[in-house]
Amino acid sequence: MIRRRRGGLASLDYVLVLGVVLPMVVFIMWAGPRIMRLAYEMVCVLVSWPLM
Repeated sequence: MIRRRRGGLASLDYVLVLGVVLPMVVFIMWAGPRIMRLAYEMVCVLVSWPLM
C-alpha cells in the first residue's frame, strides 16, 4: 500500500483560505444586501407591471 504524505500542502490550504475565500466572503457581505434589494425590486416590478 502506497501512502502519500501531505508535507507542505497545509500552508497551501491557508493561502487558499486567506487569499481566495476570505476576499469572496467580504465581497458577498458588502454586495449581498444591494443584490437582494435589487432582486426584490425587480420581482415587485414584474409582479405589479400588469396591474398598472
